[in-house]
Amino acid sequence: MDLLESSWHYKQLTPELKAQICNGAGAAGQWISSFIPNTMYGLDVEEVFNIHDFDYHVGLTLEDKNNADRRMLRNMFAVINAETGFFGKALGFLRRRRALKYYEAVHLHGGEAFFKGKNG
Repeated sequence: MDLLESSWHYKQLTPELKAQICNGAGAAGQWISSFIPNTMYGLDVEEVFNIHDFDYHVGLTLEDKNNADRRMLRNMFAVINAETGFFGKALGFLRRRRALKYYEAVHLHGGEAFFKGKNG
């Protein structure tokens, strides 16, 4: 999706490497993640979460984490705002609220997933 912001490195990932690093919504290996959908009221946002996974994978500092979280929110809004037609407009408000909930969750509780396996 061209409207999504991501690093050059993310765009260069092979499908195999992307599958190893990225898992969509939720933290890899956490049982609760199976209950977190990759959609918001029918709108597919899995690629947004994959970019966020990659940003967490390569990030090293708290600033990197915060930048990844903000990029995820911008990307969710970009996907939501690109939706046209009746359902895109009608569900936009609910989707934006959901996007803010996802952002709040990773911003407040994503530290463990971000720093997992990193020295520091």
